[in-house]
Amino acid sequence: MEINDDLLISYLLGEATIEQTDQIDEWRRANLKNQQRLDQFSVIWEKSRTLAFKGNIDVAASLRRFKEKARAQRDMPIKVLAINNAYLWIKIAAVLFLVAGFAWLYSSILVTKEIRFATQKDVVADTLSDGSVVTLNKNSMLLYPARFKSGQRQVSLTKGEAFFNVTADKTRPFIINLGTTFIRVVGTSFNVKNKNGLIEVIVESGIVQVTRKGTMVAIKKGEKVEVKQNTPALVVKKVPDHLYAYYRDKKFVADETPLWRMVEVLNDAYDSHIVIGRKELYNLPLNTTFENESLDDILKVICSTFHIEMERKDNRIILY
Repeated sequence: MEINDDLLISYLLGEATIEQTDQIDEWRRANLKNQQRLDQFSVIWEKSRTLAFKGNIDVAASLRRFKEKARAQRDMPIKVLAINNAYLWIKIAAVLFLVAGFAWLYSSILVTKEIRFATQKDVVADTLSDGSVVTLNKNSMLLYPARFKSGQRQVSLTKGEAFFNVTADKTRPFIINLGTTFIRVVGTSFNVKNKNGLIEVIVESGIVQVTRKGTMVAIKKGEKVEVKQNTPALVVKKVPDHLYAYYRDKKFVADETPLWRMVEVLNDAYDSHIVIGRKELYNLPLNTTFENESLDDILKVICSTFHIEMERKDNRIILY
C-alpha cells in the first residue's frame, strides 16, 4: 500500500476521508517502519507548530492554501527570469538556512535509538530514561527513545493500554502520540487505553491535556476523556469505578457496579466472551472485591449473588 506525504498530512490535519483514514490505520499497523514514519511526521508537525509565528494565523488554513496553490501551479509553464548576483546570493542563503534547520530538526529529534516495548500475555513495567515508569498491559506496544533529548519527551502508544507515572519536568513536557490524538503532561499519573478505535484517558493525579484535531481539553483527578474513531469531539466524564486498574493491582473492586460493567472488564481481562442473556440483568448492582481469582470462580460468585445461571456455548459464556 503506497501512502504519500500529502495523504499523511491530510490525516494529521483531520482532512482525510473515512476510507483514507482506514487505509492509513491499516498501513501503520502492517509494519513498524510505517508507524515510525507516521510518528516522525507527527513530531515534525507538532514541532513546526511550536516554532510557528504566534500571531493570529490559522496554520491548518495556511497549509491548505499552500497545497491548493501548489496543485494549481504544478502544470503551469516555468518562467525563466534573469536575476542579479545579489538576488542569487539571497536565494542561496535562504536554501542553506532551510537545510540547516531541517538538519538540526533531524539530528535533535529523529536520530535516536528507538525502543519497541511490547507485551503479549504478561503485564510488564519499565522505567524510561527520565525516571518515568510505564506499566504496559498485555497485548500492548509502546515506542520510545532510549534517551529523551532536550525540548520534550515523546512516546507512542501504538496499541493496547498503559499506566504512566511521569516524572515532573516543567522544562520538558511529556507527550504521548496516539496517531491523531496527543496527550501532554508535565508530571502526573494516568491510564491510557488505545483499543478498537477507542481512546480512553483516566487521570489519577495532576492535570492531563488531551488534544485531537485542534480541540483540547484538560482533565484532572477522577475524570476521564473518551475519543472515538473518526469523531473529533472529546467527551469528558467522571470515572465511575476503579476497575480500569485491574491489571496493575490484580483486583476487581465492585462498589454498586452494574453487572454489564463487570462483564465488560472481565472480557477484557480474561480475553473471554461473556454475554448477558436477559436485559433485566444488565444493571444489577455488584458489591464485592475479587483478588487473584480465576474467571470460573468469579462467575460462580456472580451467579450465586444474583441467583442466575451460566451456560457455555461455543466460545461464549451466557449469563441468564
